[in-house]
Amino acid sequence: MTTYEPLKAILHEMILVYEKLLELGKEKQATIIKGDPEALLSIFPKESALLKEIRQLEEKRQEETLSYQSLSLSQIIDGSSSIAEKDELLFYQSTLKEKLKGLVDQHQLNQELIENSLVYINSMLALYTQPQESSNTYTASKHFPRENNQSRSFFDAKV
Repeated sequence: MTTYEPLKAILHEMILVYEKLLELGKEKQATIIKGDPEALLSIFPKESALLKEIRQLEEKRQEETLSYQSLSLSQIIDGSSSIAEKDELLFYQSTLKEKLKGLVDQHQLNQELIENSLVYINSMLALYTQPQESSNTYTASKHFPRENNQSRSFFDAKV
């Protein structure tokens, strides 16, 4: 009878790391919404470390499945003779799928938030960099004519 304990241990570790990554994604979301770039920069190394850990676990999982004649997890589950072991492997498989879907959804939401923030920043910059209209009150151009005074932006006018 083949025991799948090493594979189950790896799958369990993968689930824990995916949960940490999902929590970090939610923290990243809150940071993006808050608009705190320093906190956002502090999240990136943590995220990189977790991704590295996932890569290592995935390599271990692949090595472990190679010892089962290169069967996929679904094939291992189907070939399992113990109902309890089959149920446990199905639980790990479904939990991993659920965590991965959550990560994909969280990543997509964070990406949309970042894109919206960039659109907002660009629109605010456009407001400040477009040419100012001349007023009916005293301006320097009436007494000191300059070339193309109309094209001065808010930033140029302030400098």
